[in-house]
Amino acid sequence: MTKKINLKEMEKKAWKSCFQDGLWDILLGFILLSFGIGPFIEEITGITYLISYIILVSLGYIIFYGGKKYITIPRIGNVKFGPKRKSKKIKVVIILAISVIFGLAAILLTQTDLIPYNIDISSWGIIFAINALIVFSLMAYYLDFPRLYIYSIFFATSIFIVETSSSHVGSTYDTVIGFGMFGVVVILVGLLHLTRFVRRYPLPK
Repeated sequence: MTKKINLKEMEKKAWKSCFQDGLWDILLGFILLSFGIGPFIEEITGITYLISYIILVSLGYIIFYGGKKYITIPRIGNVKFGPKRKSKKIKVVIILAISVIFGLAAILLTQTDLIPYNIDISSWGIIFAINALIVFSLMAYYLDFPRLYIYSIFFATSIFIVETSSSHVGSTYDTVIGFGMFGVVVILVGLLHLTRFVRRYPLPK
C-alpha cells in the first residue's frame, strides 16, 4: 500500500514539473498577444489580422514544442504518465484547439464583414470573456496548473479594457492595450520560469 502511495506522489511531482519550464505560459502569452497586435500589424504592414493571428499562434506552438524537445526533456527526461493523466492531456489539447478555432472564426467573421469589426460589442465581449474563463479554468483544472486561473482573469480583463478604451484610442490601439499588454506579461512570466528552470536543472554532463 505504501509503495502505491509513493508512486502516485512521484507521478504527481513529475506532472507538476512539466509546468516549471514556463513554456505553457509562453504559448498562452502568444495567443493573447496575437489578439492584441494583429490589428496594429495590419495597419502598419498590410498583413491581415487573420494571417498575423495564425503566424503568432504558430510561433507560440513552435516555441512550446521546440522548448519541450530541446530544453525540458534533455534536463528532466520524458515521463510516460498513466491513462488518467494522458486522458487529461488529451482533453486539454482539445479544449485549447477549440479555443484557438473560436478565435480564428471570430477574426474570420470580422474580416469578411459578417460581424462588423467596430460593433458596439458588449454582447460579444461577454461571450469572449465567458469563453476565456471557461477555457482557462478547465485547462487549469485538468492540468493542475493554478496559474491558468489567473490567466483566465487576464483574458476577461483584456476584453473589458478593449471595450472601455476603444472610444478613446481607436479600434487598433485598444487591442494593443488590452490583449497585448497582458500577452506580454504572460510571456515574461513564462520566460522568468524558463530561466529559473534552466538554472535549476543544468544539462547533465
